[in-house]
Amino acid sequence: MTWTESWQSRDLAALEEMATLRSFAMDAAWADAASSSKYATPLRLALEERGSLRAAAMGLRRVRMGVSKVVCGSNGGVGILAVDPPTGARLLEEIQRRWRPSVLQVFANEALPTRSFSWEPSFTIHLDLRRSLDQVQARFDKSTRKSLARATRRGVTAESVVSSADRDRAFAQVRQTASSKGFVLPARGYLDAIHTAFQKAGLSEIVAAKKGDELLAVVHVIGARGLASWWKGGGSSAGYRLNASLVAHWRAIEIVKERGYETYDLGGTHPHDPAYASIHRFKSSFGGTLVQSSVGVRSSSVGRALLRLRPT
Repeated sequence: MTWTESWQSRDLAALEEMATLRSFAMDAAWADAASSSKYATPLRLALEERGSLRAAAMGLRRVRMGVSKVVCGSNGGVGILAVDPPTGARLLEEIQRRWRPSVLQVFANEALPTRSFSWEPSFTIHLDLRRSLDQVQARFDKSTRKSLARATRRGVTAESVVSSADRDRAFAQVRQTASSKGFVLPARGYLDAIHTAFQKAGLSEIVAAKKGDELLAVVHVIGARGLASWWKGGGSSAGYRLNASLVAHWRAIEIVKERGYETYDLGGTHPHDPAYASIHRFKSSFGGTLVQSSVGVRSSSVGRALLRLRPT
């Protein structure tokens, strides 16, 4: 067996087939966007045997306040694939040895047998788009269907953003929402790079909900490797009152299905953590399936200390 820091797309597809799992988070578009925007440094490592990948991982490394943090994957997609858990664990140990981050966070399909990592559940919600649109909407909570219909009757519409001026307005709304809710949002350059990279890789649509000329809500959906995901979003106070985000999501679902994607990932949530209570109710109201995976973290003593001191 040998280690390699690169692979062909067909080799990753073959590993996905052996692992019976596709990984949206390991698509090359993430690395392209991080590199072109200088948001993060993409890293790859794989274990190869006789020309076939046995395990592979892709991560993004950022350095802040002296802390080097590498994140492999997300709630919506694993950052490591392996033919079996022991092979995955072997890859993780080699990653730690080679990359030597202060903090290493890895999203995996299941906890891997490594004593150096602390594992806990990770959750997202998937909508099955193999059904007809009527069947998809029929699975929404009754209150959600009513709110969507009411917003439409009140004149809220949603379409993809086309012009650069409208894209600027959409990203400004996303940033304003993040600021008001205390969320950390990447730099605009990275958001633009993600949009460009995923347009080339598969799908990137910025859907804006409006009433007349008033921007009310934004949903940015990206897709690759068979899965489309709610990447970023936001809404104004008026938009929340009018349930404009439901209209934007419904249009995003229509677009995703038109483009041939079978799964719409609503992103990270937690069914038991009070901090996620509001967003979990919203995402659950679409009638999707709660998907559980695992996230493992390994930190050096310096990394743990600096993270405790870092302002939120």
